[in-house]
Amino acid sequence: MLKKTTLSAGALALLMGMGSAQAGWDWGGDLRVRVTDLDSIPTAAGFQYDLLFNRTRTRLWAGYQFNQDIAFRGRLMNEFRIYEREQNDDQKFLSEVVPDLLYMDFNNLAGGLLDLRIGRQELIYGTGNIILNGTPLDGSRSLFFNAVKAGLTVNEGHTLDLLAIYNSKQDPLTINSKSGLRLIEHNERALGFYGKNSQSEAMPFEYYWIYKEELGSGMAVGGRSDADFHTLGARLMPRSGPISASLELAAQDGSHGDANLKGRLLDASVTLRPAIWGQTRPAFTAGYYYLSGNEADTGDNEAWYPVFSRWPQFSELYVYSYVGTQFSIAGWTNLKAPFIGLDLNPSGNTSLKLRAHRLYADEKDGSGDGDHRGDLFTAVLGINLSPSLRAHLWAEYLDTGDYYPSGTSDAHFLRANVEYTF
Repeated sequence: MLKKTTLSAGALALLMGMGSAQAGWDWGGDLRVRVTDLDSIPTAAGFQYDLLFNRTRTRLWAGYQFNQDIAFRGRLMNEFRIYEREQNDDQKFLSEVVPDLLYMDFNNLAGGLLDLRIGRQELIYGTGNIILNGTPLDGSRSLFFNAVKAGLTVNEGHTLDLLAIYNSKQDPLTINSKSGLRLIEHNERALGFYGKNSQSEAMPFEYYWIYKEELGSGMAVGGRSDADFHTLGARLMPRSGPISASLELAAQDGSHGDANLKGRLLDASVTLRPAIWGQTRPAFTAGYYYLSGNEADTGDNEAWYPVFSRWPQFSELYVYSYVGTQFSIAGWTNLKAPFIGLDLNPSGNTSLKLRAHRLYADEKDGSGDGDHRGDLFTAVLGINLSPSLRAHLWAEYLDTGDYYPSGTSDAHFLRANVEYTF
């Protein structure tokens, strides 16, 4: 293991060293250190998360520009963790080195209408409700997809990305001969497209279709079986003066074992940015997020099926509450969440984000006697210390509801985060 890590680090160092000698080379990296405290977070599995731990992520990248249309980029990543009580051997310093970016770009093909990216890459679309994270079991350590992305320019202001994806539960490129860490619970593959149209300044919109197959994924009734399903949706983003809005609708159809999949999604919000309070530039927002739940008295599964969207979305705390459900951690489904919020800039180098969510289950499937998951309050203070150094303080509090058994403790999430890029 040490030999493989040393060779890979040496190879990347050689590439970085060449950056000063050849105009086509570029390189850089970043360091992220965070301390997180989880207290009494309820889960569907029946236990509560109570952890204090440190996560330190290091990344080095190198890229080569062959010409204005062809380029290579690669990045090596390691994250080690120190827990209050114990530490997994796979999460010690340099115990596991992952190439989380490794791709080639071929741009301006077909007369400038087509850009092609082949290899390990990050894919982030819209608000992340459909496509953002291809490696949900390692948290925020990585987000990558093994994919081919063909970006088509339909006309000015209208692009269409064609996608082909394959992700495996254990990464064959990871430098760790005895890895116990998994990226996802199963192998999976997908085809689809994601379109963006900004021809109308007052009404930009996005649209998408994804067909996904999961090989041996966990079922709602227990056991494992292959799943295949389509997700079709669109997002409208109207804006007029100080008012902007977002409305996303999506529907799913497919099968998982003997069950038909019939998931639904609605994500609606409106934001007002009035010209008040000077340079604080406040933004008042309100919205509603809906993910369908599984109806107990039918043979179908009506629960929203996360596509590539198992990441914290609106809450770092509540992702843990899905442990023990069909989709496990960050498996967003069965949710109704109205919210209000305020964003502002207290000073030139700080930002403050405040949110209040009232969380419900669409279907009563909890261990309590109701559908009220709880009231969630979030505050995030961001600080830009310099162009290359930034930090944040993140706090969440959950006042648990009757979706959980009587006497379930309230929960909190606290995190201090510092990031340095070079």
